[in-house]
Amino acid sequence: MNISRLLQRSTISGRLIAFSAIFVVAAIVVASVVLWLIVAGVVRSQVDQRLDTQIQALRSAITTAPDGAVTLSIQLDGPPFDRPGSGWYWQVSGQSVRLTSRSLSNGTIETPGHAFEWRQLFAGMPRPGGTTALRGQALHSRRAEATVGDRIVTITATAPETALTSPAFRSLMWLLPVMALLGGSLIAGTILQVRFGLRPLRQMTADIGSVLTGNRSTLPEPGVEELRPVATEINRLIDQSAQRLADTRVHFANMAHGLKTPVASMMLALDDTNDPDKSMRKLIERIDRRIQHHLADGRKATVGDMARSTSTVRPHLKDLLFVLERIYAHKHLSVECNIDPSVVVGCANEDFDEIFGNILDNAFKWANETIRICARIEGSAVTIGIFDDGPGMPDSSIEDALRPGFRLDETVAGDGFGLSISKEIVELYGGSIELAPMNPGLMVNVKLPGSQDLR
Repeated sequence: MNISRLLQRSTISGRLIAFSAIFVVAAIVVASVVLWLIVAGVVRSQVDQRLDTQIQALRSAITTAPDGAVTLSIQLDGPPFDRPGSGWYWQVSGQSVRLTSRSLSNGTIETPGHAFEWRQLFAGMPRPGGTTALRGQALHSRRAEATVGDRIVTITATAPETALTSPAFRSLMWLLPVMALLGGSLIAGTILQVRFGLRPLRQMTADIGSVLTGNRSTLPEPGVEELRPVATEINRLIDQSAQRLADTRVHFANMAHGLKTPVASMMLALDDTNDPDKSMRKLIERIDRRIQHHLADGRKATVGDMARSTSTVRPHLKDLLFVLERIYAHKHLSVECNIDPSVVVGCANEDFDEIFGNILDNAFKWANETIRICARIEGSAVTIGIFDDGPGMPDSSIEDALRPGFRLDETVAGDGFGLSISKEIVELYGGSIELAPMNPGLMVNVKLPGSQDLR
């Protein structure tokens, strides 16, 4: 897997696992290198100790014959110094002196030159002799000086380089699988830890979804201390939103109460003579039902009954389109409503009509030939898009268009409150309204919470 892409994942769990995996791999590599160096050091120490023992034995056995020749008092060609070509050699060299092990045969150990040190002579301790080669074989050497009569001789003992590296590499062959198993176990443990540790966050996400769909009024207290302040702040925002919704509904109720008497008077003034097909009376009855809804919501808000209901999108839009197509029949507009009948939003029926009645009225008012309506489900939300092919608006006017009382064109009838009222109601439900200028036309996207049927 590409590490850079893994680090760029948007999930917290992905980032934690990625960083933990990198840390574990780095720690395993460092630990393996350190352990290998320790093993290599131990092996080198054992080889040096063996060579130093051989040098000390040779130093003790060196003697001078009656004829003045330097010889050994005892034979010191025990294994492995008795096998020719083994790399385990010893050599005593000096002025007119050359003694070698049986394994060295006729060879000569050449060691790098060095300055003579009297301290080494009196201390009598062997020292590293550097790396040399004989017959193509790399040798590790130790050397020391000794005095024989009036002469100083150099004692050199060697071991093959493979005696140092082979045990270390054999241990590495065991070390790598063990470290790989340890690293895999640590990563698996990290994944389990992250999944278990982030479970409260996933539960809080589910609880927030339940609040949006109306199945829960507030968030429950989380089981972990770190998330309790978050839940408290979210519940405070929920309470503020509910209070704003209650205040808005009371305002609408007051306004509806003021309209109730004029509407009742209009109903009384209509009869079969001035309204033979009863179309006006049906429209006034619809207005009266809307007024009754806002009055009822106002009463509910005063006693804290703010339970949310759901609205099936397509039937309500069809009802609104039926009325608006008659009002704007002179424009001969083509209206397309491509919405699945099963799409449902978490919004009261009358609030839905209020929101989309204002938006559709603007679309009919500005459209030249075509209006298109569509909907798409985005996770736990539903976005309903309304497009008209009118003149649209510049980007600089979008923010002003959502302000109360703003009118883009004073020559067109209207009071400038439709979009702002729709925006306020949508935001009280936790949704949003977005105006997207097209070329030509305007797209209005309304996002509302979906109902539990959408989950």
